[in-house]
Amino acid sequence: MGSAELHGVVVPAITPLDDAENVDEAAFRKVIRRLIDHRVHAIFVGGSAGEGPLLTVAQWHRMAEIAIAEVRAELPLLGGVMETSSRRACEKIKALKGLGYRYLVLTPTFYIAVRTASEHLRLFGEAKEAAADMELIAYNIPQCTGSSLAVDTICEMARRGWIRCCKESSGDWEYLKALLQRAPAAGLTVLAGDEKAAGEALLNGAGGIVPVCANYDPATFLRLYDAARARDRGEVGRLMARVELLRESLPLSGPCWLSGIKYALCALGIGSGRPLSPLEPADPQRMARIAALIENDKLNRQTPARRNP
Repeated sequence: MGSAELHGVVVPAITPLDDAENVDEAAFRKVIRRLIDHRVHAIFVGGSAGEGPLLTVAQWHRMAEIAIAEVRAELPLLGGVMETSSRRACEKIKALKGLGYRYLVLTPTFYIAVRTASEHLRLFGEAKEAAADMELIAYNIPQCTGSSLAVDTICEMARRGWIRCCKESSGDWEYLKALLQRAPAAGLTVLAGDEKAAGEALLNGAGGIVPVCANYDPATFLRLYDAARARDRGEVGRLMARVELLRESLPLSGPCWLSGIKYALCALGIGSGRPLSPLEPADPQRMARIAALIENDKLNRQTPARRNP
């Protein structure tokens, strides 16, 4: 499967940590196995949700090793590369290639933000050379990198044959609409990373979604994808109400969006819930809100649906 064929629910997996802030291998394998068992379409490790840019190089490499060993080619596995220079990014790309990854997801470099099309093209051109026959996926997330990949630049990279897929997480609906409109002519598959726009993105031509809340509830997002493919706007709307509840209860319920996701998995018995320092872990009030969500979900699963008289 080429990256142009990546589709559906691509889950950006969290990376559980132990008390020493090293990758918790047993818990990480549980995260991945749970997603595979739910039949998600692909898994993305080492991204923002996976704390890829925050891990030490050694722990980033260990995370990548564990993931590819656990997935065992059962579904597409994407490796995240977020770095501060082309050279550092290319070193990680070569490491992923050495581990057997077929797909890599690359953001613009950050800290000293790159702002011109020429800088973006220089980065992605060097990355494609380092990647060789690996599939390079462009990732636009300006709130983290400090710069946005212009739609023209993404389409130019596709024209040059560097990419066939991009992940768009800007949260800018007008930008996403413009990208979706131009994607077919450019031969691009767009994966939408903004959960609040997931339903509309799928209805407007996105090939898939990359929802962080799917770490906790993959089933909702799988149903959303199927409903959008069936053009069932009513069902899409109902499922998006559930997505909004998940967003409010998990990433938006405290100062660090990642802590809510990680604590929810911890409450399910997977990992410690700890984010990498200096990120703030869930406080008692947030824990109680997430516990209430989990308990309500358990009750809903146990209560049979009522039949209309």
